[in-house]
Amino acid sequence: MEKRWFKYKMPLTAVKPVCIVAVLCGIFFFAAGRWAAALCMLLGAYLLERGMYRCPSCGKKLDMKYPLFRGCRCPFCGKELRERKNG
Repeated sequence: MEKRWFKYKMPLTAVKPVCIVAVLCGIFFFAAGRWAAALCMLLGAYLLERGMYRCPSCGKKLDMKYPLFRGCRCPFCGKELRERKNG
């Protein structure tokens, strides 16, 4: 079993938006001249996405490069990662 960096379990659909907001804040801090804050935000966003972008069923890491489309499945266990909307 892999050691987990974060004990809080965030919903998989919320990981990417939270990381995008953190990167935008990091860019804002960088433009404002706050180098340390920018570095912390950018590194924190990367570590958060790397640690939390996992399948909720089996817990294996998913590829961070690809977005989470509706109806996509985990490549390891085959369970649906994001449910499709009916209607």
